[in-house]
Amino acid sequence: MDFVRGQFPQTRMRRNRWDDWSRRLVAENRLSADDFIWPVFVIEGDNLRQPIES
Repeated sequence: MDFVRGQFPQTRMRRNRWDDWSRRLVAENRLSADDFIWPVFVIEGDNLRQPIES
């Protein structure tokens, strides 16, 4: 049995991210405390507060 070696990509086709928005979209990110969102729990009623145990 003869195997034929193909010309499987000699060059790696990559997308050039020319636009700044697309480079930022795929860039690695670092999280800081400013990136987190406070959870908000809504209960029915007027000005009711209920402590949540953690």
